[in-house]
Amino acid sequence: MLPIFEEAASYVGFSATDADLLREMAGKIAPRLPAVVDRFYREILAHPAARRVLHGGEAQIERLRGHLLRWLETLFSGTYDAAYWRERTSIGRVHVAVGLPQHFMVTAMEVVWQELHRIIRGLGLPDPDDRLVALHKLLSLELAIMLDSYRERYTDQVREIERSAIRERLTRAEHLAELGQLAASLAHEVKNPLAGISGAIQVIRDATPGEHMHRPILEEVLRQITRLDRTVRDLLSYARPARPQIRTCNIAELIGRVSGLLAREPAFQRVACEVDCDGVPPIEADEHQVAQLLVNLLLNAAHASQAGQSVRVVARLDGESVMVVVRDHGHGMDEEVCRRAFEPFFTTKAKGTGLGLSICQRIVDTLGGTISIESRVGAGTTVRVRLPVRQSARSGPVRPERTGGH
Repeated sequence: MLPIFEEAASYVGFSATDADLLREMAGKIAPRLPAVVDRFYREILAHPAARRVLHGGEAQIERLRGHLLRWLETLFSGTYDAAYWRERTSIGRVHVAVGLPQHFMVTAMEVVWQELHRIIRGLGLPDPDDRLVALHKLLSLELAIMLDSYRERYTDQVREIERSAIRERLTRAEHLAELGQLAASLAHEVKNPLAGISGAIQVIRDATPGEHMHRPILEEVLRQITRLDRTVRDLLSYARPARPQIRTCNIAELIGRVSGLLAREPAFQRVACEVDCDGVPPIEADEHQVAQLLVNLLLNAAHASQAGQSVRVVARLDGESVMVVVRDHGHGMDEEVCRRAFEPFFTTKAKGTGLGLSICQRIVDTLGGTISIESRVGAGTTVRVRLPVRQSARSGPVRPERTGGH
């Protein structure tokens, strides 16, 4: 016997006498069992949630009807040994496999009980009440076995999903670590020659008269070199983040300074930048890293906005943290883009490394804060960054809150 059956049978008092009473009915009840199957599947097919599981058409339903009929027949076998109950455990596992919600097992058993109750009452056998009690005990045991095997299989399924997710994250982490090392090596090799090229082009440009036909070409070359230099800096910042230098940082002043510097950027010449950070206290942070964080978030917001729209930055004290909110009214993002926005090298832009938000996440993580993003297509994006006012001793960085982004 299965341990759970022995425990449950003892609890409900299922005995050899009950088994005998059920076995005595087998011959007379067998011809009436197809009617139970008919009622059972009428009920099942009346419920959309249960019907969706039966996606195999009429052939599947006929096969399942045969299984149910055999299950009903064995209810009255009178032999409830270990083999009987081991076979019963497969029912719960099958329900997990086909995706049938657990509550349907309970309601389905009630349908079976109602039909068998009606049939047994009409058989004219002696001691009908005793026979119904015996049947009720057996159906309770059947349901207990089904639910236990359902729980066991479902738990195994969840564990396997978790194991797969962990394996995937580990594989991805290893891949990103290798990619980071490659990016760092590539950026280091490009950085110095790029600086030399930039210096040489500036010398040539400065020696070229303003009206010369090659002057615009030289200006464009310098713009492209500047863009490459930003990409190199992003790669180095992601692959080899600097250790934070924690100092007192006037966040309100820093927001004003960064927004003022960005006003000269082409993206910010199309949009208005609104700043509201009055009364915000200083925080303990790395000013350079916070500035980089603000630059990335504000540029993202400006790039996502249409001409004439506004980007708003609000900073407020929130408990023991300062909350910085950057909001735009641009094109927004769908759920999938939001979900992947913090992934390194993921971007929907035609230009860019896809490292901007990954770097923001790393900065916030290092400073013990959180970052989250809300976005809706056509309605814009809101980024919330929470940074502690004071740094406290910690064994490692706090994992950021992640809900998506640009």
